[in-house]
Amino acid sequence: TFHDPNPGAMVQVGIAPCSPFSVSRELMRDAAILARDKGVRLHTHLAENDEDIAYSLENFGCRPGQYAQDLGWSGEDVWHAHCVKLDGQEIDLFARTGTAVAHCPCSNCRLGSGIAPVRQMRDAGVTVGLGVDGSASNDQANIADEARQAMLLQRVTFGADAMSAREALEIATVGGATALGRSDIGRLRTGLRADLAIWDISGVESAGNWDPAAFLLAGPRRVKHLFVEGRQVVEDGRLTTVDLGKAIKQARQAVEKLA
Repeated sequence: TFHDPNPGAMVQVGIAPCSPFSVSRELMRDAAILARDKGVRLHTHLAENDEDIAYSLENFGCRPGQYAQDLGWSGEDVWHAHCVKLDGQEIDLFARTGTAVAHCPCSNCRLGSGIAPVRQMRDAGVTVGLGVDGSASNDQANIADEARQAMLLQRVTFGADAMSAREALEIATVGGATALGRSDIGRLRTGLRADLAIWDISGVESAGNWDPAAFLLAGPRRVKHLFVEGRQVVEDGRLTTVDLGKAIKQARQAVEKLA
């Protein structure tokens, strides 16, 4: 099978209709039943913008959070992307049921969707991780950039103390792992998977820094070394697993054909 439920799994399958407004009620309900039968997780895009809310009210007679709940799309095996327009009752529903959120701040800005109420979600006990949505709505797909954007958006909405750099990094690491139901990743701890990212903070740009967490979110930083499952995939800033020059050439050729 493709799905590997074991610790250290590199491939796990989830059932993920695009969104409640792009598939039928029956498909949403049956997807939840199938996921529970197969022991896999559920994911979709929910309450991304004002249009989503209007569509849900007009066609389903309720808000997206309640619609998801009615069809079995809540619980600790479910995570929803975006959730920009969740209201207080929906946030309480997610907290009560253990339903997680994948916050996609760069996509939300790029598409003008709005600012997700992450501060209220966190305060209510909702598990929040970070996502990059897709390449069509995200320019870099860089989780460090997402963490910075998440921090800044909460601050511009709720004040300078709304989110610290360390909380943003926690959302990017522990939050994501928890949203995926993974207790084997997301932390540096004995017995967990050896997924390590190492940055060089010895350069002149970091000479005045006193908080490594804040420094990492201060701007783009290329990782120096990267290990996945104990295997080094980046060494001194260079990929070790692919012919980078060849890959860049192929990418440019593909872009020219699509342009």
